[in-house]
Amino acid sequence: MKRSIRKVIYWSVMILFLIIQGYPIIWLIIAGFRPNIELLTQPFGFPKSFTMENFIKIFTESNIITYMKNSAIISVISLAFIVLISSMASFAIAKMNFMGRKNIYRYFLIGLTIPYAVTLIPLFTMFARVGLINTRISVILPLLAFQLPVSIMLFVNFYSFIPDEIIEAAVIDGANIYGIYTKIIIPLSLNTIMTVLAMNFITVWNDYTFSLVFINSTELKTISIGLTDFIGPRGLKDWGATYAAISMSVFPTLLIYFGLNKKMTAGMTLGAVKS
Repeated sequence: MKRSIRKVIYWSVMILFLIIQGYPIIWLIIAGFRPNIELLTQPFGFPKSFTMENFIKIFTESNIITYMKNSAIISVISLAFIVLISSMASFAIAKMNFMGRKNIYRYFLIGLTIPYAVTLIPLFTMFARVGLINTRISVILPLLAFQLPVSIMLFVNFYSFIPDEIIEAAVIDGANIYGIYTKIIIPLSLNTIMTVLAMNFITVWNDYTFSLVFINSTELKTISIGLTDFIGPRGLKDWGATYAAISMSVFPTLLIYFGLNKKMTAGMTLGAVKS
C-alpha cells in the first residue's frame, strides 16, 4: 500500500514537472499558428483559429533562411573542431605519460571560470587588427575556445575508465598512436561524442553574444540575432511572425536534444565504458 502511494506521488510530481517544463514550448509553437489579432487581444486564451500565414511570411518576407544557414554553418564547423580537438587533447592527458599533463588539464579547466563578457573587448581589438570582424571565423573561434574546457573534462573523465590493458595490447600488436586513437578510442567513446555534440550544439546554435558583437552584416547574421528583424518602428512587433520565427529557431535544438537524449544520458554515466 505504501509503495503504491509513493508511486502515485512520484508520477504526479513527474507529470506536473513535465507540464511546467513543456508548457512554454507548446504555447510557443501554437502561438506561431495563431492570427495576430488573437495574440494581441487574448495571448493566453484558448486558440480559436489557426493559420499558416505567419510561417509563410517569415519564409517569403524575411531572411530567416539565410540566418538559419549561417547558424548551421557556424554550428557544424564549431562542433567538428570541438570534438576533434577535445577528444585528442583528452586522450593525451588521460592516457599518455608526459611531464605536466595534470597542469595542462588544470589550465583547460580554468576556462570554465572565465565569463564571456571579460573577453569581448580584447577579442574585438585583436579581430579588428587582423581583419576578422564581420566574418564567421570571429564567431567560431571564441565559441571553440569557450566550449573546449567542458568538452575536455567530459572526455578525460570517460577515458580514465578505459582500461590501459586495451591500449597496451594494441601497442603489442603493432598499432601506432594514431591507430589506437582512431580504431580503439573513438569507437569506444561514441556515447561521449554524442553527449559533447548535444551539449555544445545548444550553446553554439543559440549564441547571441559573439554574433552580436562581431557580426554586423545581414548576410552573415545568425538566427539568434536575426530574430530582432521582427521588431518594427517604436518597438512594435509582428507577434505572429515573431513566434513562428522563434519556433523555427528552437526546432533544431529540440530535434538534436530528443534525438540524442539516450546517447547523451549514457555518455554522462560510467556505463558508457561498455559501449
